[in-house]
Amino acid sequence: MSAASQSRSTSSAVDDPSQHVTIASNASIAETRATYEAWAAKSRFEYCDLELKDAHGSSSSPPNYKFSYNHDARMLVNSDMPKRSLAIARELAVLTTNLPVAWDSSVFLRVDESRVDIIKALITGPEGTPYENGCYMFDIFLGASYNHTPPLVKYLTTNNGTYRFNPNLYAEGKVCLSLLGTWDGPGWISGKSTLLQVLISIQSMILCEEPYLNEPGWASQAGTPASKAYSANVRRMVVNTAMLGNLKNPPEPFQDVVKTHFRLKAKAITEQLDKWLTMDDGIATNGANNGGYGVPASSNNTPGLAFQNDVKELKALLRTIQEEA
Repeated sequence: MSAASQSRSTSSAVDDPSQHVTIASNASIAETRATYEAWAAKSRFEYCDLELKDAHGSSSSPPNYKFSYNHDARMLVNSDMPKRSLAIARELAVLTTNLPVAWDSSVFLRVDESRVDIIKALITGPEGTPYENGCYMFDIFLGASYNHTPPLVKYLTTNNGTYRFNPNLYAEGKVCLSLLGTWDGPGWISGKSTLLQVLISIQSMILCEEPYLNEPGWASQAGTPASKAYSANVRRMVVNTAMLGNLKNPPEPFQDVVKTHFRLKAKAITEQLDKWLTMDDGIATNGANNGGYGVPASSNNTPGLAFQNDVKELKALLRTIQEEA
């Protein structure tokens, strides 16, 4: 590890803003939002160690990484590609201060301290969407021909490969986006398109208000019962996995981000959960999320028992982390 990398790592570990951020119980909405956004701005970009170590704390040679594209990364160890390195350095310099940060939705990145082509991202779901306040993880690899070709991106928040949260987010982790060359539309422009564009596109175009419409064959179905049922199904998966699952087992290297996100927004999320309960259609969760739904669990559209239990458990965890602060 270089001296610069050691300095970055030490700084991140010592000055962790999530360790001392609190919100007074009588804080106004404006004060709460300001506190959250100040924390998110400080936490949005950090370097960290993503290498896999053995029981003695040693790495293999070449190193393995806690990363979906571990094989691709190992193939490029010690490679000398000055133009690629310069392109990556320029992008990271922009990302450190330009990642979107807001109460409504934020983007967080963790970059390996010695391999800056190995990146993990967390996006919090935008307000007013079925993804609201969930935490969605992605692995990103800037390959050998970057930035002449797009990065490799894999979606990780899938409930062990069983939940498809969106027509553009497959249960096996595929991300369908024109910039990545995996979806129809304007593609990657060699030497000009950026990782920031990819992240913002996922945040705004995939984690959207009416995800049913992202499927080409369903694009004209805005506001239909099928679209509403799709969103209800997404909300159930979000509570179960992107909220409750992540809070119970915060994923590396975003443990502090996940815990602080839910702690600082606990009151707002509790209110959101109450609203979502009233919106649920009582149908059991369909992990494939393919537009085909079963018979409602009840005849009066009350929320299903599994969804109620997930909400109850999540609310209890939110109270606990507030009390521990």
